[in-house]
Amino acid sequence: MAHHYDVTFEQQLHNDLVISAAYVGTLGRHLLRFTTPNLGQDAFVAPIFFTANFFSEFGIQPYFLGLSLPPGTRIASSRNGFVGGRPVSGVGTVNQFETTANSRYDSLQVQVRGRFHRHLQYSLAYTLSKATDDVSDVFDLAGASVLPQDSFNLAAERSPANFDARHRFSYYFVYTLSGFADRGRAFRTLLGGLQLAGTGQFQTGQPFTVNSIFDVNLDGNLTDRLDNTGGLTITGDRAQPLRLTTSNTVNMLAPVGQDGRVARNSFRAGNLLDLNLAVIKNFVINSSQRVVLRIDFFNFINRVNFGIPVRYLEAPGFGKATSTVTPARRIQFALKYSF
Repeated sequence: MAHHYDVTFEQQLHNDLVISAAYVGTLGRHLLRFTTPNLGQDAFVAPIFFTANFFSEFGIQPYFLGLSLPPGTRIASSRNGFVGGRPVSGVGTVNQFETTANSRYDSLQVQVRGRFHRHLQYSLAYTLSKATDDVSDVFDLAGASVLPQDSFNLAAERSPANFDARHRFSYYFVYTLSGFADRGRAFRTLLGGLQLAGTGQFQTGQPFTVNSIFDVNLDGNLTDRLDNTGGLTITGDRAQPLRLTTSNTVNMLAPVGQDGRVARNSFRAGNLLDLNLAVIKNFVINSSQRVVLRIDFFNFINRVNFGIPVRYLEAPGFGKATSTVTPARRIQFALKYSF
């Protein structure tokens, strides 16, 4: 269920200029989420004995002895055994879809549109928004896992949505050159009525979550988050938003059996800037025939817009972006004959 609401104020300042300001909001209720109420599928090994000097027929070999335990198992307070386990013993992982998630979107949307000296028409739009939710989809997305860190603490999942873009600016324009009636015929043919058109957008980076490759809270799911950010530096570099300042990443994780305290989607990838330009020329042959030549330059400044960086703390290349979300510069030619 979703409730949509908005309030808009629009004013025409003069014949060629209109401004508008709007508040737009959405409340989502009973949204789908994915949980494991009987814990996840990954067992863990509790070490009992280890030696690097075990003699066998193959020579000196390391020797390890341990127990494979189900998720949720804890060492007893008396240190003489294990307690806990799955909430429902004798049953494995239960993957459950629930309609228990919520979301909220609030935004201020400002737009200016108009014409200037009859040759330029334009539109400028700015959006200041905030999108928060408990989960952004029922499938894993680039920035976060679909499963919660702890299926028994769903309130800890409330955070910026995967698609939250705090600031967004966009524009378009069409500029038509004059007919150059005072110039020669060749000049008028080549440049008279030539059009330049452009679109563009800028928005702040997508949120993402830093996870560990270890099941720190022992719930059987590899969805554990950081406990602190003491060993991380936010660089401001779009190619590497995060940099480790310590080699001991274990200190950034929660004690074994506990959840990490750093919230979901606490970090941001690099911002996005995408500018496009088109050159359009009409050649009139006669009253019933016309040729239109159009050249489009997509991402004409050839900016590299990086995607979500490597976000698993112990992975090689952690914090570095290895993919892009927009292609490199492309040029497209089109020729149209109308008759």
